Amino acid sequence: MQPIAPTVKRMGKTMMNEVGIYLNCDKSDSVEMAAKCIRYLRGRGIQVALLNNQMEPDGDPGVHIYPKDEFYKKPDCIVVLGGDGTLLSVARASCIYDMPLFGINLGKLGFLTEGEASNYEHLLKALCNGEFFLEKRMMLSSCINRPNGESETFLALNDVLVKNTGFRMMDIKAYAGKEGENMIDFFRADGLIIASPTGSTAYSLAAGGPVVAPGTDVMIVNPICPHRLHDRAYVIAAEENITIRFDERERDIIVSFDGQNIIPIGARDEVVVKKAPYTANLVRLNNVNFYDRLRKKLSDDVLSNISNKDRR
Repeated sequence: MQPIAPTVKRMGKTMMNEVGIYLNCDKSDSVEMAAKCIRYLRGRGIQVALLNNQMEPDGDPGVHIYPKDEFYKKPDCIVVLGGDGTLLSVARASCIYDMPLFGINLGKLGFLTEGEASNYEHLLKALCNGEFFLEKRMMLSSCINRPNGESETFLALNDVLVKNTGFRMMDIKAYAGKEGENMIDFFRADGLIIASPTGSTAYSLAAGGPVVAPGTDVMIVNPICPHRLHDRAYVIAAEENITIRFDERERDIIVSFDGQNIIPIGARDEVVVKKAPYTANLVRLNNVNFYDRLRKKLSDDVLSNISNKDRR
């Protein structure tokens, strides 16, 4: 097994010349928050990059509009305005350029984001002053291989999920090894999750899987509602490939990547998941460790749910 690369990289004083701002346009307060961020950054003399068609510029020559292929690689950093789902989508698009991502939470839980929108000036000040770290998160590369020899490759930060579109259980075989030569187990379950360490605190956790620290070089193979009482999640070294095959009688199968990209596949297709050659680079402002962050976020989620029930 290869040694695990350091999770956190100290950046020190880093000059920001241009900062990208990505909006979740489905959130009503996203445009307002973006305008506040632009005013702050321009006041510091920093240029701003926006993705084409997300927001109309106000004529400031220091605000640039880029198409996708330029937006994800030109800035020094991208500020992501939204929740974890927004950051997941930006991570998949930008990881090939090794782009640092700085999440400001406009969503609910905000596991991956670094701070709340109400504190945006403090957050941007630390970013502009270079007072941050980069936390490198392993990503997953997944290849769908068709019987006719065609294949498609997709990236994920959290997880790859296979299931059917109905309510039937599935017969799924999972294999490890470069060529899928070592059978892990046969599962009769509602589906199967292959999660990264980052994804261990997402759907996989809800399905009874283990919490895995971000710097751990592993993948989790976790059946969803398995029929056998003894079925549990497997933790597999990241140097392995995970190959998923199906009974030929299966139908209506889908594969989802981070719960966002959904691809229909056939029973004779196979899904191969491995460690991607890219990482998601999350900007962190302090050295709060993973376990403290996890406890706080889970506690906040429980308290929020209780509060919402009281209001109803």
